[in-house]
Amino acid sequence: MDIQIRPATRETRNAFSSLLDEANAWQKARGSEGWSSPFDDDWMLPRIERGELFLVYLDSEPVSAFRILWEDRPFWGEREVGDSIYLHTFAVRRSKAGLGIGEAVIEKVVGMARERGLAKVRLDCFLSSANLIAFYERNGFVSVGTTSMKGKMMNLMERAI
Repeated sequence: MDIQIRPATRETRNAFSSLLDEANAWQKARGSEGWSSPFDDDWMLPRIERGELFLVYLDSEPVSAFRILWEDRPFWGEREVGDSIYLHTFAVRRSKAGLGIGEAVIEKVVGMARERGLAKVRLDCFLSSANLIAFYERNGFVSVGTTSMKGKMMNLMERAI
């Protein structure tokens, strides 16, 4: 699959927030937990400036969004040892689900980690999201623990590179 990944910018921030809002509404409509952060300028602009937010394009259409962190002590605590890339706030446009975009993005993130000599890709997701956990397991991730964040139980997952 020929996808292009580009950093999100001030000009593309509405496309980024639209993808996350759509995924969040879909999760909640299915009875699953969703993100609590509003994806507004207060949330987005500092993360754009730090180079954390990315948009994924398929044929010039934004079809996915994600955030990359190079450390994540709030979720991973003492497990954070500087050997991982952290995939956060990952969403695929619902109308494009099932096309392999999610899998392709994960492989690109694995490539980003490999280029930097990192050992793992890590992520977290709601412990109650069985379908999402299964998706990540199909893509090589294993559950390595849980943590509580803002009163919600999170599943910690990682994929060795």
